[in-house]
Amino acid sequence: MSAEIVTELENARGEVRNVDEAVFDAAASLNCDPHVLGAIVNVESSGDWYDLLGRLIILPEKATFYKRLASGLRKKALALGLAAATWSPTNYKGLGGPGSDQRWSLLMSMAAIDEDAALSSTSYGGPQIMGFNHQLCGYPTVSAFVLAMAESNTKQIAALVAYLEAVGLVADIRAKDFTAIARRYNGSGQVAAYADRLRRAYEARAGKPAGVAATRSGSLRMGTTGFQVEALQKRLVDLQYHVAIDGDFGPATERAVAAFQKSNGLTADGIVGPKTLAALERAVPVSQHPGNSRDALKVKDLRNRGSQTIAHADTLTKVGGATIAGGVLSEAAKSPDTFANLPGLDQVNQVTGLIYAIQDPLRPVFAFIGDHPLIGLALVGGVVLFVAWRIKQRRLSDAKTWRHVG
Repeated sequence: MSAEIVTELENARGEVRNVDEAVFDAAASLNCDPHVLGAIVNVESSGDWYDLLGRLIILPEKATFYKRLASGLRKKALALGLAAATWSPTNYKGLGGPGSDQRWSLLMSMAAIDEDAALSSTSYGGPQIMGFNHQLCGYPTVSAFVLAMAESNTKQIAALVAYLEAVGLVADIRAKDFTAIARRYNGSGQVAAYADRLRRAYEARAGKPAGVAATRSGSLRMGTTGFQVEALQKRLVDLQYHVAIDGDFGPATERAVAAFQKSNGLTADGIVGPKTLAALERAVPVSQHPGNSRDALKVKDLRNRGSQTIAHADTLTKVGGATIAGGVLSEAAKSPDTFANLPGLDQVNQVTGLIYAIQDPLRPVFAFIGDHPLIGLALVGGVVLFVAWRIKQRRLSDAKTWRHVG
Protein backbone atom coordinates (compact mmCIF):
# COMPACT_ATOMS: atom_id res chain seq x y z
CA MET A 1 0.00 0.00 0.00
CA SER A 2 1.00 3.62 -0.43
CA ALA A 3 3.10 5.53 2.09
CA GLU A 4 2.97 8.93 0.35
CA ILE A 5 1.59 10.75 3.38
CA VAL A 6 4.49 9.55 5.52
CA THR A 7 6.98 10.92 2.98
CA GLU A 8 5.16 14.25 2.91
CA LEU A 9 5.02 14.27 6.70
CA GLU A 10 8.76 13.58 7.08
CA ASN A 11 9.64 16.31 4.61
CA ALA A 12 7.44 18.91 6.32
CA ARG A 13 9.09 21.53 8.55
CA GLY A 14 7.06 22.78 11.47
CA GLU A 15 6.83 26.38 12.60
CA VAL A 16 7.29 27.08 16.30
CA ARG A 17 5.18 30.05 17.32
CA ASN A 18 4.43 31.81 20.60
CA VAL A 19 2.87 29.16 22.82
CA ASP A 20 1.51 31.50 25.50
CA GLU A 21 -0.45 33.52 22.97
CA ALA A 22 -2.13 30.38 21.66
CA VAL A 23 -2.83 29.17 25.20
CA PHE A 24 -4.42 32.47 26.24
CA ASP A 25 -6.62 32.51 23.12
CA ALA A 26 -7.75 28.94 23.77
CA ALA A 27 -8.39 29.67 27.45
CA ALA A 28 -10.57 32.63 26.50
CA SER A 29 -12.68 30.41 24.25
CA LEU A 30 -13.08 27.85 27.06
CA ASN A 31 -13.66 30.50 29.73
CA CYS A 32 -10.96 29.06 31.97
CA ASP A 33 -7.79 30.16 33.74
CA PRO A 34 -5.05 30.22 31.05
CA HIS A 35 -2.48 29.02 33.55
CA VAL A 36 -4.39 25.74 34.04
CA LEU A 37 -4.42 25.14 30.31
CA GLY A 38 -0.78 26.23 30.11
CA ALA A 39 0.13 23.74 32.84
CA ILE A 40 -1.46 20.92 30.86
CA VAL A 41 0.40 21.96 27.71
CA ASN A 42 3.70 22.21 29.62
CA VAL A 43 3.35 18.80 31.25
CA GLU A 44 2.10 17.04 28.11
CA SER A 45 4.46 18.59 25.60
CA SER A 46 7.69 18.16 27.60
CA GLY A 47 9.04 21.08 25.56
CA ASP A 48 9.59 19.25 22.22
CA TRP A 49 7.31 19.97 19.27
CA TYR A 50 9.74 19.21 16.43
CA ASP A 51 13.21 17.71 16.15
CA LEU A 52 16.40 19.58 15.20
CA LEU A 53 15.57 19.19 11.50
CA GLY A 54 12.10 20.66 12.01
CA ARG A 55 10.38 17.27 11.62
CA LEU A 56 7.34 16.45 13.71
CA ILE A 57 8.10 14.43 16.85
CA ILE A 58 6.56 10.98 16.37
CA LEU A 59 6.41 7.65 18.20
CA PRO A 60 4.93 4.63 16.37
CA GLU A 61 3.22 2.14 18.68
CA LYS A 62 3.63 -1.48 17.58
CA ALA A 63 0.91 -2.87 19.87
CA THR A 64 -1.63 -0.34 18.66
CA PHE A 65 -0.67 -1.08 15.04
CA TYR A 66 -1.33 -4.78 15.64
CA LYS A 67 -4.82 -4.06 16.98
CA ARG A 68 -5.73 -1.74 14.11
CA LEU A 69 -4.56 -4.07 11.36
CA ALA A 70 -6.93 -6.43 9.58
CA SER A 71 -6.32 -9.94 10.90
CA GLY A 72 -4.97 -11.06 7.53
CA LEU A 73 -2.11 -8.53 7.76
CA ARG A 74 -1.10 -9.14 11.37
CA LYS A 75 1.03 -12.22 10.71
CA LYS A 76 3.07 -10.35 8.11
CA ALA A 77 3.56 -7.32 10.38
CA LEU A 78 4.65 -9.57 13.26
CA ALA A 79 7.10 -11.43 11.06
CA LEU A 80 8.67 -8.14 9.94
CA GLY A 81 8.95 -6.85 13.52
CA LEU A 82 6.55 -3.97 12.79
CA ALA A 83 3.82 -5.02 15.22
CA ALA A 84 3.45 -6.60 18.65
CA ALA A 85 0.47 -8.49 20.01
CA THR A 86 0.86 -6.85 23.43
CA TRP A 87 2.49 -3.75 24.85
CA SER A 88 6.02 -4.16 26.21
CA PRO A 89 8.99 -1.87 26.81
CA THR A 90 10.85 -4.01 24.28
CA ASN A 91 8.52 -2.65 21.58
CA TYR A 92 10.63 0.52 21.62
CA LYS A 93 14.00 -1.19 21.40
CA GLY A 94 16.15 0.35 18.68
CA LEU A 95 13.79 3.28 18.04
CA GLY A 96 16.06 5.91 19.58
CA GLY A 97 14.92 9.16 21.15
CA PRO A 98 12.66 11.93 19.83
CA GLY A 99 13.69 12.91 16.30
CA SER A 100 15.49 9.66 15.48
CA ASP A 101 15.56 8.37 11.91
CA GLN A 102 14.67 4.92 13.21
CA ARG A 103 11.20 6.09 14.21
CA TRP A 104 10.56 7.43 10.71
CA SER A 105 11.85 4.22 9.13
CA LEU A 106 9.49 2.19 11.29
CA LEU A 107 6.51 4.38 10.41
CA MET A 108 7.36 4.14 6.70
CA SER A 109 7.53 0.34 6.88
CA MET A 110 4.27 0.16 8.80
CA ALA A 111 2.59 2.44 6.24
CA ALA A 112 3.73 0.15 3.42
CA ILE A 113 1.45 -2.49 4.92
CA ASP A 114 -1.48 -0.21 5.88
CA GLU A 115 -1.00 3.55 5.80
CA ASP A 116 -4.17 4.46 7.68
CA ALA A 117 -3.47 1.94 10.45
CA ALA A 118 0.15 3.15 10.69
CA LEU A 119 -0.80 6.83 10.97
CA SER A 120 -3.54 6.02 13.49
CA SER A 121 -1.08 4.00 15.62
CA THR A 122 1.45 6.79 16.08
CA SER A 123 1.55 9.72 18.52
CA TYR A 124 2.48 13.18 17.32
CA GLY A 125 4.01 16.47 18.40
CA GLY A 126 4.48 17.94 21.83
CA PRO A 127 1.20 16.62 23.32
CA GLN A 128 1.90 13.18 21.75
CA ILE A 129 -1.73 12.76 20.65
CA MET A 130 -2.46 9.40 19.06
CA GLY A 131 -3.57 9.47 15.44
CA PHE A 132 -6.73 7.48 16.15
CA ASN A 133 -7.95 10.48 18.17
CA HIS A 134 -8.06 12.69 15.06
CA GLN A 135 -11.83 13.13 15.12
CA LEU A 136 -11.79 14.17 18.78
CA CYS A 137 -9.23 16.79 17.76
CA GLY A 138 -11.50 18.16 15.04
CA TYR A 139 -10.07 16.44 11.93
CA PRO A 140 -12.18 14.17 9.69
CA THR A 141 -9.24 12.01 8.60
CA VAL A 142 -5.99 10.94 10.21
CA SER A 143 -4.06 12.23 7.18
CA ALA A 144 -5.45 15.74 7.64
CA PHE A 145 -4.64 15.55 11.35
CA VAL A 146 -1.00 14.54 10.99
CA LEU A 147 -0.25 17.11 8.29
CA ALA A 148 -1.76 19.83 10.50
CA MET A 149 0.37 18.69 13.44
CA ALA A 150 3.44 19.00 11.20
CA GLU A 151 2.54 22.57 10.24
CA SER A 152 2.92 24.44 13.57
CA ASN A 153 2.97 23.98 17.33
CA THR A 154 -0.06 26.25 17.68
CA LYS A 155 -2.08 23.74 15.66
CA GLN A 156 -0.88 21.07 18.06
CA ILE A 157 -2.15 23.15 20.98
CA ALA A 158 -5.48 23.70 19.23
CA ALA A 159 -5.79 19.95 18.69
CA LEU A 160 -5.01 19.30 22.35
CA VAL A 161 -7.64 21.81 23.46
CA ALA A 162 -10.23 20.26 21.13
CA TYR A 163 -9.40 16.85 22.57
CA LEU A 164 -9.73 18.08 26.16
CA GLU A 165 -13.10 19.57 25.31
CA ALA A 166 -14.29 16.43 23.49
CA VAL A 167 -13.49 14.11 26.40
CA GLY A 168 -15.32 16.31 28.91
CA LEU A 169 -12.41 17.94 30.71
CA VAL A 170 -13.51 21.58 30.42
CA ALA A 171 -15.47 21.60 33.69
CA ASP A 172 -12.49 20.08 35.50
CA ILE A 173 -10.15 22.67 33.95
CA ARG A 174 -12.42 25.52 34.99
CA ALA A 175 -12.54 24.14 38.53
CA LYS A 176 -8.74 23.76 38.64
CA ASP A 177 -9.38 20.17 39.66
CA PHE A 178 -6.00 18.65 38.82
CA THR A 179 -6.90 15.30 40.35
CA ALA A 180 -9.92 14.96 38.06
CA ILE A 181 -7.89 16.13 35.07
CA ALA A 182 -5.18 13.56 35.80
CA ARG A 183 -7.65 10.71 36.26
CA ARG A 184 -9.67 11.47 33.13
CA TYR A 185 -6.71 12.29 30.86
CA ASN A 186 -4.15 9.68 31.89
CA GLY A 187 -6.29 6.92 33.35
CA SER A 188 -6.09 5.29 36.77
CA GLY A 189 -2.32 4.89 36.96
CA GLN A 190 -0.34 7.31 39.18
CA VAL A 191 -3.14 9.87 39.43
CA ALA A 192 -1.65 11.60 42.49
CA ALA A 193 1.81 11.96 40.93
CA TYR A 194 0.46 13.28 37.65
CA ALA A 195 -1.90 15.68 39.42
CA ASP A 196 1.03 16.98 41.47
CA ARG A 197 3.02 17.68 38.30
CA LEU A 198 0.09 19.63 36.89
CA ARG A 199 -0.36 21.54 40.14
CA ARG A 200 3.29 22.51 40.34
CA ALA A 201 3.31 23.58 36.68
CA TYR A 202 0.28 25.77 37.35
CA GLU A 203 1.86 27.40 40.40
CA ALA A 204 5.06 28.09 38.46
CA ARG A 205 3.09 29.84 35.73
CA ALA A 206 0.56 31.65 37.92
CA GLY A 207 2.92 32.55 40.76
CA LYS A 208 0.30 31.55 43.34
CA PRO A 209 -0.93 28.38 45.08
CA ALA A 210 -3.47 26.25 43.25
CA GLY A 211 -6.75 25.49 44.95
CA VAL A 212 -9.67 23.41 43.71
CA ALA A 213 -12.93 25.31 43.27
CA ALA A 214 -14.94 25.69 46.47
CA THR A 215 -17.90 23.83 44.91
CA ARG A 216 -15.71 20.70 44.68
CA SER A 217 -13.80 21.01 47.92
CA GLY A 218 -14.60 18.06 50.17
CA SER A 219 -16.67 16.32 47.48
CA LEU A 220 -16.23 12.90 45.92
CA ARG A 221 -15.40 13.33 42.25
CA MET A 222 -13.35 12.06 39.34
CA GLY A 223 -9.92 10.95 40.57
CA THR A 224 -10.91 10.53 44.22
CA THR A 225 -9.90 7.21 45.78
CA GLY A 226 -10.29 5.44 49.10
CA PHE A 227 -12.87 3.99 51.48
CA GLN A 228 -15.36 6.84 50.94
CA VAL A 229 -15.47 6.11 47.22
CA GLU A 230 -15.85 2.41 47.96
CA ALA A 231 -18.79 3.18 50.26
CA LEU A 232 -20.33 5.34 47.53
CA GLN A 233 -19.97 2.55 44.98
CA LYS A 234 -21.58 0.03 47.35
CA ARG A 235 -24.52 2.41 47.85
CA LEU A 236 -24.88 2.90 44.08
CA VAL A 237 -24.95 -0.88 43.59
CA ASP A 238 -27.58 -1.19 46.33
CA LEU A 239 -29.66 1.33 44.40
CA GLN A 240 -29.13 -0.75 41.22
CA TYR A 241 -26.61 1.56 39.55
CA HIS A 242 -24.05 -1.15 38.92
CA VAL A 243 -20.37 -0.20 39.12
CA ALA A 244 -17.19 -1.98 40.16
CA ILE A 245 -16.51 -1.59 43.88
CA ASP A 246 -12.82 -0.74 43.73
CA GLY A 247 -12.46 2.57 45.59
CA ASP A 248 -11.50 4.38 42.39
CA PHE A 249 -13.78 7.21 41.23
CA GLY A 250 -13.34 6.78 37.49
CA PRO A 251 -15.52 7.42 34.43
CA ALA A 252 -17.89 4.51 35.15
CA THR A 253 -18.60 5.75 38.69
CA GLU A 254 -19.05 9.28 37.39
CA ARG A 255 -21.61 8.07 34.84
CA ALA A 256 -23.50 6.15 37.53
CA VAL A 257 -23.55 9.20 39.80
CA ALA A 258 -24.76 11.42 36.96
CA ALA A 259 -27.52 8.90 36.15
CA PHE A 260 -28.62 8.88 39.79
CA GLN A 261 -28.58 12.67 39.94
CA LYS A 262 -30.65 12.97 36.77
CA SER A 263 -33.30 10.54 38.02
CA ASN A 264 -33.49 12.42 41.34
CA GLY A 265 -33.83 15.95 39.98
CA LEU A 266 -30.27 17.04 40.75
CA THR A 267 -27.67 18.69 38.54
CA ALA A 268 -26.10 15.75 36.68
CA ASP A 269 -22.46 16.80 37.06
CA GLY A 270 -21.14 13.48 38.39
CA ILE A 271 -19.82 15.17 41.55
CA VAL A 272 -20.99 13.90 44.95
CA GLY A 273 -21.55 16.91 47.16
CA PRO A 274 -23.87 17.43 50.19
CA LYS A 275 -27.11 17.41 48.13
CA THR A 276 -26.19 14.22 46.28
CA LEU A 277 -25.08 12.53 49.50
CA ALA A 278 -28.40 13.39 51.14
CA ALA A 279 -30.31 12.05 48.14
CA LEU A 280 -28.29 8.84 48.21
CA GLU A 281 -29.20 8.34 51.86
CA ARG A 282 -32.97 8.53 51.30
CA ALA A 283 -33.13 6.89 47.86
CA VAL A 284 -34.68 3.48 47.18
CA PRO A 285 -33.58 0.99 44.49
CA VAL A 286 -34.53 1.96 40.95
CA SER A 287 -36.77 -1.10 40.55
CA GLN A 288 -38.92 0.14 43.45
CA HIS A 289 -39.69 3.49 41.82
CA PRO A 290 -43.38 3.84 40.88
CA GLY A 291 -44.04 2.41 37.43
CA ASN A 292 -40.59 0.89 37.11
CA SER A 293 -41.48 -2.80 37.08
CA ARG A 294 -39.70 -4.69 34.33
CA ASP A 295 -41.19 -8.13 34.88
CA ALA A 296 -43.00 -8.08 31.53
CA LEU A 297 -40.01 -6.73 29.59
CA LYS A 298 -39.20 -8.56 26.34
CA VAL A 299 -36.32 -8.56 23.87
CA LYS A 300 -38.42 -6.65 21.35
CA ASP A 301 -38.87 -3.86 23.93
CA LEU A 302 -35.10 -3.50 24.20
CA ARG A 303 -34.85 -3.54 20.41
CA ASN A 304 -37.45 -0.77 20.16
CA ARG A 305 -35.48 1.26 22.71
CA GLY A 306 -32.43 1.12 20.47
CA SER A 307 -30.28 -1.37 22.41
CA GLN A 308 -26.99 -1.73 20.52
CA THR A 309 -26.32 -5.12 22.12
CA ILE A 310 -29.62 -6.47 20.75
CA ALA A 311 -28.91 -4.89 17.36
CA HIS A 312 -25.52 -6.62 17.17
CA ALA A 313 -27.08 -9.91 18.26
CA ASP A 314 -29.76 -9.50 15.58
CA THR A 315 -26.98 -9.16 13.01
CA LEU A 316 -25.46 -12.36 14.32
CA THR A 317 -28.86 -14.10 14.07
CA LYS A 318 -29.06 -13.14 10.40
CA VAL A 319 -25.55 -14.48 9.79
CA GLY A 320 -26.41 -17.74 11.53
CA GLY A 321 -29.59 -18.13 9.49
CA ALA A 322 -27.75 -17.46 6.27
CA THR A 323 -25.11 -19.98 7.27
CA ILE A 324 -27.66 -22.72 7.74
CA ALA A 325 -28.98 -21.84 4.28
CA GLY A 326 -25.48 -22.56 2.99
CA GLY A 327 -24.51 -19.07 1.83
CA VAL A 328 -22.36 -17.00 4.17
CA LEU A 329 -19.91 -19.54 5.59
CA SER A 330 -19.22 -21.55 2.44
CA GLU A 331 -15.52 -20.62 2.67
CA ALA A 332 -15.25 -21.11 6.44
CA ALA A 333 -14.52 -24.83 5.91
CA LYS A 334 -11.17 -23.87 4.46
CA SER A 335 -9.97 -21.54 7.21
CA PRO A 336 -11.16 -20.54 10.69
CA ASP A 337 -9.75 -17.08 9.96
CA THR A 338 -12.46 -16.59 7.34
CA PHE A 339 -15.05 -17.00 10.06
CA ALA A 340 -13.40 -14.28 12.14
CA ASN A 341 -13.61 -11.84 9.22
CA LEU A 342 -17.28 -12.26 8.34
CA PRO A 343 -19.24 -9.00 7.83
CA GLY A 344 -21.18 -8.13 10.95
CA LEU A 345 -19.25 -10.40 13.30
CA ASP A 346 -16.54 -7.81 13.84
CA GLN A 347 -19.18 -5.46 15.30
CA VAL A 348 -20.39 -8.18 17.64
CA ASN A 349 -16.80 -8.80 18.67
CA GLN A 350 -16.57 -5.21 19.93
CA VAL A 351 -19.48 -5.75 22.32
CA THR A 352 -19.20 -9.36 23.44
CA GLY A 353 -15.74 -10.70 22.59
CA LEU A 354 -17.63 -13.40 20.72
CA ILE A 355 -15.07 -14.29 18.11
CA TYR A 356 -12.32 -14.86 20.65
CA ALA A 357 -14.64 -16.88 22.86
CA ILE A 358 -15.88 -19.36 20.26
CA GLN A 359 -13.16 -19.51 17.60
CA ASP A 360 -10.89 -22.07 19.32
CA PRO A 361 -13.72 -24.42 20.43
CA LEU A 362 -14.97 -24.44 16.84
CA ARG A 363 -11.69 -25.51 15.26
CA PRO A 364 -12.62 -29.25 15.37
CA VAL A 365 -15.90 -28.29 13.78
CA PHE A 366 -14.08 -26.62 10.90
CA ALA A 367 -12.03 -29.76 10.39
CA PHE A 368 -15.25 -31.77 10.23
CA ILE A 369 -16.71 -29.27 7.77
CA GLY A 370 -13.90 -30.01 5.34
CA ASP A 371 -15.24 -33.54 4.88
CA HIS A 372 -18.96 -32.84 5.40
CA PRO A 373 -19.59 -29.25 4.23
CA LEU A 374 -23.40 -29.27 4.25
CA ILE A 375 -23.72 -30.79 7.71
CA GLY A 376 -20.89 -28.59 8.92
CA LEU A 377 -22.52 -25.42 7.65
CA ALA A 378 -25.76 -26.29 9.40
CA LEU A 379 -23.88 -27.07 12.63
CA VAL A 380 -21.91 -23.82 12.58
CA GLY A 381 -25.06 -21.87 11.77
CA GLY A 382 -26.79 -23.47 14.73
CA VAL A 383 -23.93 -22.52 17.04
CA VAL A 384 -24.05 -18.90 15.81
CA LEU A 385 -27.83 -18.75 16.34
CA PHE A 386 -27.45 -20.16 19.84
CA VAL A 387 -24.79 -17.62 20.78
CA ALA A 388 -27.00 -14.80 19.45
CA TRP A 389 -29.90 -16.08 21.52
CA ARG A 390 -27.73 -16.24 24.63
CA ILE A 391 -26.57 -12.64 24.11
CA LYS A 392 -30.17 -11.45 23.89
CA GLN A 393 -31.25 -13.41 26.95
CA ARG A 394 -28.32 -12.10 28.99
CA ARG A 395 -29.13 -8.54 27.99
CA LEU A 396 -32.80 -9.08 28.85
CA SER A 397 -31.87 -10.55 32.24
CA ASP A 398 -29.60 -7.56 32.97
CA ALA A 399 -32.44 -5.18 32.11
CA LYS A 400 -35.01 -7.03 34.21
CA THR A 401 -32.74 -7.15 37.25
CA TRP A 402 -31.65 -3.53 36.70
CA ARG A 403 -28.04 -4.42 36.16
CA HIS A 404 -28.48 -2.17 33.15
CA VAL A 405 -30.39 0.93 34.18
CA GLY A 406 -31.09 2.32 30.68
